[in-house]
Amino acid sequence: MSNPKNLQKYWLRSVCLSVVIILVVGGITRLTGSGLSMVDWRPIAGILPPITDAQWDDVFGMYQASPEYQKVNKGMSLDEFKFIFFWEYLHRILGRIVGLLCLVPFLWFLLRGKLSGEMKVKGLCLHILVITQGLMGWYMGKSGLVNVPEVSHYRLAAHLSLAFSVFGLAWWMLLDLDKEQDSPSDHNAVSYRPWAIGFLLLLCAQIAYGAFVSGMKAGYGFNTFPMMGDEWKPDGLFGLSPYWKNFVEDKFSVQFIHRWMGTILTLGLLGMGWKAYRSGLLSILQTRRMKWVIGLVSVQFLLGVSTILLIVEYQVSLPVIHQLVALFLFAGLLGFIHSLSPKGLEIGK
Repeated sequence: MSNPKNLQKYWLRSVCLSVVIILVVGGITRLTGSGLSMVDWRPIAGILPPITDAQWDDVFGMYQASPEYQKVNKGMSLDEFKFIFFWEYLHRILGRIVGLLCLVPFLWFLLRGKLSGEMKVKGLCLHILVITQGLMGWYMGKSGLVNVPEVSHYRLAAHLSLAFSVFGLAWWMLLDLDKEQDSPSDHNAVSYRPWAIGFLLLLCAQIAYGAFVSGMKAGYGFNTFPMMGDEWKPDGLFGLSPYWKNFVEDKFSVQFIHRWMGTILTLGLLGMGWKAYRSGLLSILQTRRMKWVIGLVSVQFLLGVSTILLIVEYQVSLPVIHQLVALFLFAGLLGFIHSLSPKGLEIGK
């Protein structure tokens, strides 16, 4: 029989891959305006799609009675509806697959006593996150089935953040199992860990603001960089009262914050990487993971600028790629932090 740890690695890799796939499909669903095409939530009965003409007429009729059809897509044909229905249906099916990939192997390992105490706790947390993610998806969709057919950007940000959390926990569990042989590092290298954690938190905030930008359609406001139009800070920014609302409810202020938070994050990670590399304190593994972080944040910054400049021409593909690379950067930072953790510093000794 295969080594239980190797089987657990395959399990966790499949969970991570499934989250990558559903993130891409979720981005397409959002950007094609498909998210409100299924107006009901049937966790079990909703597995099978409409097949017959009568079934399609039923689901299309339900959509025609929804606020989105009445106020946004009035006159949409059945074929056009089938296109947006496909993406939302695929997104929901993938959500079920992610849940099963988390649950079934975990129960198999658990019942056979193959999990350590730490893996049991983390596996349970993983399931809580997946269940919460599914409920948040329903709660988010529900917010758009009202007179104003737009999902709440707060709930969209929570939905995206939970997806990153599921991936992040599964990835961290995989890193715990997948210990690479490495040369010993200087224990002073751990001094970079607080900085890396700080940049990870900043990245999480940046990801949430990316969801705000998407949910509020703020990306279409100013398609120039680094200035917004002809100004560094347009007069209309930060004009809401009370003032705190500007940070979460004024779409152009949110875009302004997202731009410069991303710039600060990029410069900060480049600076940390340059200093860490010059210090000579990092091991081979830590250096390799740091280089991945530097490469990914550079690509992500260029994608962010390209998305601003070309959003009208590439309103689906560029934002989806931008979101995907954010996930890879998130994984890269987690990997670097893990290599600086007590477990990571023990590798090679």
